[in-house]
This record gives sequence, C-alpha cells and structure tokens, in this order.
Amino acid sequence: MILSWRVAAAMAALIFFGTGLALADLGAGPSAVSALFLVLMALPAYAALIRWLGVRRGLALLLLLSVLPLLVEALAVLTGVPYGRFSYGGALGPKAFGLVPWTVAVAYPPVFLASAAAASSLAGTEARRFLPATALFALLADLVLDPAAVRAGFWAWDAPGPYYGVPAANFVGWAITGLLYAALFRHLVRDRFAAGETVPPSVAASAVLIFGFWAGYLLRERLLLPAALGLFLAALFLSLPRRGGGPGPHR
Repeated sequence: MILSWRVAAAMAALIFFGTGLALADLGAGPSAVSALFLVLMALPAYAALIRWLGVRRGLALLLLLSVLPLLVEALAVLTGVPYGRFSYGGALGPKAFGLVPWTVAVAYPPVFLASAAAASSLAGTEARRFLPATALFALLADLVLDPAAVRAGFWAWDAPGPYYGVPAANFVGWAITGLLYAALFRHLVRDRFAAGETVPPSVAASAVLIFGFWAGYLLRERLLLPAALGLFLAALFLSLPRRGGGPGPHR
C-alpha cells in the first residue's frame, strides 16, 4: 500500500522535529551535510510541482525560483536591499559570487511553493487575493526561519533588530519579494488557474518537513514564539484542502 503524501510527510516531519530537538550546534557541522540536508528536504516539493506542471514547465519554474532568489540575496549582501545588511557564514557551503551559498537556490523554492499552495487553497487564485496571501504566508515563514538561522550561525545581521536579532527591514523585504515572486508564479501558471485549478497541496510537503525540523530546533533553543509558529505552519501546510481540477499532464 502506497502512503498518501500527507501521511508520509507527517511521519517524516515527526522524525525531523525530533532531529531538530536533539541537535546541539547546527553551524558546527560540515557544510556538505547541511547542503545535502537542504536538498533532500526540497525534493518532495520539486517532485510534486513537476507532477502538476509536467517536466519541462516544472523544471523551468524551479530554475527561475532558484536563480532569482540567489541574485536577490547577493544584491542584499552587497547593498542591504531589500532585506537589510547581513553576511553569510560558512555552514551552508560554497558561495556563489563569493557572497551567497549556492544552497539558497534549493532552500527558498520549497518555502515559496508552500506559501503559493496555501494562498491558492485558502484565498483563491485571483490576483487580488493570491498575491497578498502568498506574500503573507512567505512572511510568516520567515518569522520562523530567520530566528532559527541566526541562532544556528548561518548568517548574521550588521545591525541586529528587535525580533530575535532580526531587523524589521528584513520582513519588509520578504513581503516585497514575496509579492514579486507570486506575480511571476501566477503569470507562469495562469492557464491552470484559469481552468479552475489551484496549486496542489502536495507541493507543500517539503515545507512540512522544513518547519517540523526548525520548530524542534527552536524549541530546543527556547525560542518559543517562532517554534510555535513553525508548528502551526507545518500543521497548516499538511492540512491544506485540494480545490479545483486534477494534477495535470505528465510531460
């Protein structure tokens, strides 16, 4: 019997939660381990997106969602726009352009795809609803991820802010980029939305694992607010309803 993605993701998330709870120092491990971990967590979302859109369009969209955030992160490290001034440590592996670890290219897409899936399922696919809802879910995700990454030593802010050391400008940047990526995403899947489909909830499978892991780590570090939000997002993404048409062709 083949497990449903929800059951499989829930079981894996429990394991990842326990792993995050048990880890002592994420920033001290070999960078290759961190990179492999990020890639493995991203695979379920990648597979679900390709099942929905087909190989060609799915891979093209993943490439776009990988390269653009990498370039934006590099711009932020150089100029402080749009997230504020910060710099990466070495825990996430070699840096593209000498500025941003290449693993950012696989770390961001699963979070964005889950945000898009939640927005389309809960708010709808019309631009006036989908765009701000996607940006909102992406912002909520960063309220979990940034405090965890800062505590783990993945990156550091030049001028720490009020939210567990994270400056407010970072969240403004996440909201703005979330809107821009959502507009681009919606344009590229507009035919599916026009046909009454929503983003398949299974695209959020990777985010269930990601937030399960970070919730465990944050709980261990006694960062209770982001830990609780991480558990909430993992449960939300796991329970997203499927609306609209079928999964689409496999090309």
